[in-house]
Amino acid sequence: MNTLVFDAESEQGISPAVTRVVFLICLGWFAAVLGTALSGGFNAPAGERPLAILVAVMMPAIVYGTGYFSIKAFRDWVLNLDMRHLILLHSWRMVGMGFVFLYFHDRLPALFALPAGLGDAMAAMGAVFLGIALYDRAASVSRTRVYLWNTFGLIDFVVAVSMGVMTRTGEVLHSSGQVSSDIMGTFPLVLIPGFAVPFFVITHLIIYAQLKQR
Repeated sequence: MNTLVFDAESEQGISPAVTRVVFLICLGWFAAVLGTALSGGFNAPAGERPLAILVAVMMPAIVYGTGYFSIKAFRDWVLNLDMRHLILLHSWRMVGMGFVFLYFHDRLPALFALPAGLGDAMAAMGAVFLGIALYDRAASVSRTRVYLWNTFGLIDFVVAVSMGVMTRTGEVLHSSGQVSSDIMGTFPLVLIPGFAVPFFVITHLIIYAQLKQR
C-alpha cells in the first residue's frame, strides 16, 4: 500500500517571513471581500449572472497557482505545510449544514441547499476521520484514500457553486414563484462563496501538490 509518512520536524522548513507575507495577503483578501459584501457589491440584480461572486471564487486559485509555479520560496512553504492540519481544517465545513436548515425554513431551494449542505457535511466528517487516522496510524492510510477524499471535497464545491448560480432568480433551475438562492449574494452568507470556498479550494490544491511531491 502506498502510504504517507510524516516527519515530526517537517514544518521546520517553513519560512517565518513567507508565513507573515501569506498571513497579510489573506488578511487583506478577507478585508476586501468583507468590504465588498457590506457594500452590496456581490448582490447582482435578478436575471444577471453574479460575476463578482464568480470572480471572488476563481481568482484566488489563479493567484495561488501563479505564486506556486513562479515563486520558489512560496512553493517550498506550501510543500512543507502539515497535510494533516490542512485536512482537519475542513471539519469547519460542517457549518454547511446551515444550508439545509435554511431550506427547511424556505430561505434556500432544495436543488442548492441539499447537495451543498450534505456534501459539506460528508467532506467535514471525512476530514475528521482521515485527519485523526493520519495522526494515529498514518502507515495504514493510503495515498489513494487521501486523494479520493480531496477530490470529493473539491467536486462538492464545484457542484455547490454551480447549483447556487443556476438556482438564482431567472436562471435555468429556478421556477417562478419558488424560493431562489439570491440570499447567497447578500451579507453575511456571501462570505461563504466569497471567501470560505476559495480558501478551502486552495487547501485542496495544496494537498494535491503535496501528494504529488510525496
